[in-house]
Amino acid sequence: MLCAVDFSEHSRLALQYAAALASRRGASLAVLYVSDPLLVAAASVALHDRTLTRRSAKELKQFIDEALHDASPRGVRVKSRVCVGTADDEIVRAAVAGRADLIVMGTHGLTGADRWFMGSTTLSVLQKTPIPVLASPPSIGDAAPMLSSWPDGRIVAALELDRESRKDVETAARIAGWLRASLLLVHVIDRSDAPSWLEGALSAHDRIRISKAQRDLDACAAIARRRVDTETRVLFGKPADQIAALVAVETSGLLIAALRDRRGWFGARRGSVSYHVLSRAVVPVLAWPPRWQPR
Repeated sequence: MLCAVDFSEHSRLALQYAAALASRRGASLAVLYVSDPLLVAAASVALHDRTLTRRSAKELKQFIDEALHDASPRGVRVKSRVCVGTADDEIVRAAVAGRADLIVMGTHGLTGADRWFMGSTTLSVLQKTPIPVLASPPSIGDAAPMLSSWPDGRIVAALELDRESRKDVETAARIAGWLRASLLLVHVIDRSDAPSWLEGALSAHDRIRISKAQRDLDACAAIARRRVDTETRVLFGKPADQIAALVAVETSGLLIAALRDRRGWFGARRGSVSYHVLSRAVVPVLAWPPRWQPR
């Protein structure tokens, strides 16, 4: 597994989640920090410091020791690396070169206007990644005590009902089985705003849409039940709001979904539903890219 950190508190939490998963599966964990080349150049000139990368490597090891001290992951082999470059490119490059099965990182950035929204680095990694990404929100309370049993309870899988649904639900079931958790399949029918004189007609139309979605979702659940206990839920409204509310009500520890190629719920573009879901998430979100196949 590869965990990208930036020495912030939310990346500390992301590292703890990465270590918990690595411990559960007996996997090795690589921790990466990417230095901005402009910062390195500025330090060399202004501070006469040509050892910034070396110092960052020392700080990274200290950061790892402190972050994982209380979590105490069992049997996790941890190695660290500092490189210089564009963060999103270096993270994806390192994941591919290291044959990582998962990228773990925080959802929020630290610079510019994006510091209050999803970090631009996370957004770009989601658009470029060839492997799944686990994005954790900046604060979920005292996370350390729950890591040994995380995710506790059901995993919520947000599904689009299209030609990729069966493949997506098979992947979701594999992930749930891998984590020894049950599965809640969720589809949200997007409610369209309409003038009041059309509300009656839309209501009848929406009931038909909900009924069809429930049948399609039940068919997907039959596939998932070959591996794990599975329930279904069809919701009606704004997908980002409905999914966030459901995860909170169900006290689920993890939300999973397939990414889409620049479209759909989880296309991860700024302003898309996925952007808002990931930005508002109170639990980690595991998203996998199109054409990814679990090993």
